[in-house]
Amino acid sequence: MKKMEWVCIFLSILLICGCAEPKVLDRLGLITTVGYDLGKNGFILGTLVELKIDPNTPKDVVIVESEAQSVRGIVTSANKKTSRRLTSGQLRVIIYGEDMLKQGKTKIAQTLTSDPTISDMTFLAMTDGKARDLLHLKSEHIPDIGIHIFRFMEQNTKIKTMPSSTMQEVLHTHYTVGKEPVMPIINKNDNKGIVFSGVAIFKGAKLVGKINTDQSFYLGLINDKYKSGSKDVVIRSDSPKLKGGHLGSHKTVAALDSIQSSSNIKLINKEKPEFALNLKLSARLLEITSPIDVGNPQNMKLIEKEIGKSMKKDIENLIAYCQSKNSDVFGLGDTYKRTVRHSNLTDEKWYKMYKDAKVNINVDFTVKRTGLNE
Repeated sequence: MKKMEWVCIFLSILLICGCAEPKVLDRLGLITTVGYDLGKNGFILGTLVELKIDPNTPKDVVIVESEAQSVRGIVTSANKKTSRRLTSGQLRVIIYGEDMLKQGKTKIAQTLTSDPTISDMTFLAMTDGKARDLLHLKSEHIPDIGIHIFRFMEQNTKIKTMPSSTMQEVLHTHYTVGKEPVMPIINKNDNKGIVFSGVAIFKGAKLVGKINTDQSFYLGLINDKYKSGSKDVVIRSDSPKLKGGHLGSHKTVAALDSIQSSSNIKLINKEKPEFALNLKLSARLLEITSPIDVGNPQNMKLIEKEIGKSMKKDIENLIAYCQSKNSDVFGLGDTYKRTVRHSNLTDEKWYKMYKDAKVNINVDFTVKRTGLNE
């Protein structure tokens, strides 16, 4: 009988413990996405997307706003406005308003890394205008704006449409001498949805410029390897065979997919920094807007050559723009530091050298197969 009593007591404890966790979850508000904007009088305006774990609540997602002088204070202030204790354990995305980044207020991410409940795989992004406006987006197709933005960024990062910008990656690059971080720019579109509209580039912690989605493709070619991808390349050629495209004279569009690439950057002159950037690409040609016979091997060689020349020109323009903003998003300084022994390179030294650095670009492009009806 005594043994049976102990068994009953033990089972009762297990049942009590098993029921405790759901009751705790019922009292929590899980923050999935947060936006930060400049507030009034030096305060930070935080917009928190709260996911409720409550089957009796008809609305699972609530937007909570609060102002404070610190990131920690925002959650504390927001807790005064909700019946559930807010927790950041499910935080997936941080959105910065443009004004925050123009003033160099990116230390929010550094502050959040000290919170053990927040994953270092949390995505960072920027929006033109206010982050609060993006997170207040109302659409019948988007019941949960926080989860929607996370999945949007996750899938576009996987297919290389946008650069990966997890907290870990951004902070690692930020602390690397000779390389600057980047963040994707996401905005509302006219159809009440989310769209990737470019990439924010930095000098140190400060936003200094933006590049468009076409330029973002070339940034990805330089900094990463493509295993699959797609791109429409505008070919500007004097060849009579590549005229007559729908964009007008001297312009033809080549639609590429299944893009595979590799890149290599080498320092070839350390006195006056000069680099060799070699890009090797192959892709399938899906469409070309000029009436050229792609079944002719000579014509195919011409197409490959002209696509390579057009890509080279676009990359030259991208590098020149980033140099004008003194933002080394390509890691040329990091290459210099690793190549030149005892360089004692600092960010300040590299900023003076980078704007005059020369980059010799070589693009080797081949069509591995064609999807055209020949």
